[in-house]
Amino acid sequence: MKALSKQRESSSTEIRWTGHPLVDVGIATLCAMANRNDPGKLTAEDLDRVAQQMKEYYFSGYMNSYLTCVFMNSAYVQPAMGTEETKEYTRRVLYAHRWVGDEAARGLTCSVSGEPATHVIHRGQMPLLTGQEVLNFFPHGRGGLPIAGPYLVALQALPLGSRRAEGRLLAAHSDAPWVSLALAKLYLQDNQRLMELATTKKLPGGDGPFAELVREQAAYDKVKKIAKFPDAKAPTSLIATDLMEIYRRRGPSDSGHPPASCSVYWLSSSGQGPSLEIFHIPSQALRFIVLASSALTAATWKRLVAAGWRQPGERKGDGQSGFQKRVKGGGAQSAVPGGPGRSRNDVLADLFSVFEGGFIDRNAATRFLHRHFLRHGWHQVRAAVGGAEAAPRVRPGIDRPDWILTKLFVKEMLGMDEKRVEAIREFADKMADFIARSKDREVFRDLVYGRWAWQVRNALTKAQRNRARELNELLFGLDDYLKVFVADEALGKSDWSLVRDLISIRLVEQLYKKDFFKGDNEDLLQEPEKEAVAN
Repeated sequence: MKALSKQRESSSTEIRWTGHPLVDVGIATLCAMANRNDPGKLTAEDLDRVAQQMKEYYFSGYMNSYLTCVFMNSAYVQPAMGTEETKEYTRRVLYAHRWVGDEAARGLTCSVSGEPATHVIHRGQMPLLTGQEVLNFFPHGRGGLPIAGPYLVALQALPLGSRRAEGRLLAAHSDAPWVSLALAKLYLQDNQRLMELATTKKLPGGDGPFAELVREQAAYDKVKKIAKFPDAKAPTSLIATDLMEIYRRRGPSDSGHPPASCSVYWLSSSGQGPSLEIFHIPSQALRFIVLASSALTAATWKRLVAAGWRQPGERKGDGQSGFQKRVKGGGAQSAVPGGPGRSRNDVLADLFSVFEGGFIDRNAATRFLHRHFLRHGWHQVRAAVGGAEAAPRVRPGIDRPDWILTKLFVKEMLGMDEKRVEAIREFADKMADFIARSKDREVFRDLVYGRWAWQVRNALTKAQRNRARELNELLFGLDDYLKVFVADEALGKSDWSLVRDLISIRLVEQLYKKDFFKGDNEDLLQEPEKEAVAN
């Protein structure tokens, strides 16, 4: 495109948050690269230094496998482009803040800032746009998107403030700018670390554990027989871990910055398979994580999450969405310990699946509670009493998921009323005292392992009858039962399962403290085989 003037020599520029997620991630990356906390403080000289670093990285060839899925057919990934063309592209795009303007942009307004546009861009400069001169989806029949120079520079920084994850770009944007900035800083450090390895010829390729790759796995081009830019795995688990870490660094005392929502964009602009998946992490999910990571539940939550990491390459037929798809392959990679960027964390991935449909899925929440609090609690107790073989990843002697953490989950994630939570706890405590005194194994089994509501009711009726016969007193009253099982917010079958699991968690915790599972009752911690349902 013909330029009105080659370049300008302005010593200042003005950038502000736009509300466009990809542009704002790019702006956060500019701030991170220039060591600024406010985009309004960025100067043209800051952008000059940032542009120089991007030039060194993007034209080195080491990031091609990454940049191809972000800036399709751009000069960064076109080895046949001549030297002069490359220089012109660098001046016009990477140093766009000093470019006066293209003829095609004359009189147009930047689509993200409202300022006068200097460029009209396509998918070579912004992911998921159409190609140059393609008229679809743009107003007034134009083939491109008008944008102002500084914001084009921000878009070019997008890959450095994001991660290459399973062959795509993974970007996270929050409605709290400081969260977007913190994530961009973290991912910039990751990418700079990998580029340092690449430029010093130390970038690993192929299979095997590599100490240099702490938050990703190696990638290898079998045709060219060279290492490719490393790839992070399990995007959900990586983002969740990083959000936990930035809130941990911020500290619980900073009440001026409560947990904010976050949107994750996992995309590819590749011509062979363009794609976009968006995953929203609501503020209540982050609030639960922040609260679980602090004070009384910190040790328990940390150990529960630590037990959830799979080994890289590990597969499990539990049906995940595309956003949570598993690591492919195996072989020597199985020797690499699991962790963020290396593998999936079942606890974190299942936690965020509660919101995957855009609403709170109570069935998914109940499954999470059963799988990670109740069953994990059984395995922990089994390991502690030295009984039946413990489940994978469970080590004897570590804390069990306890009632405080369970209470936090149902309050923050499901909005269960405080009074009902306490009613469930008191009810479970009464049942634990009864079972410990009467040594009624059958009642325990029906309460904890019963699949149907009638089994739970039968167990409670039997316990009530036995207590009245033996001690001439009631184990619980009608009001107690109604508060627990027939609350105003109860939602049918899913609520029955939730309440049963809450009672079971408290039962296991309390009976363990009473040494109920030692000796002859050890086998009660072994979950029975599910019976076939008759037609």
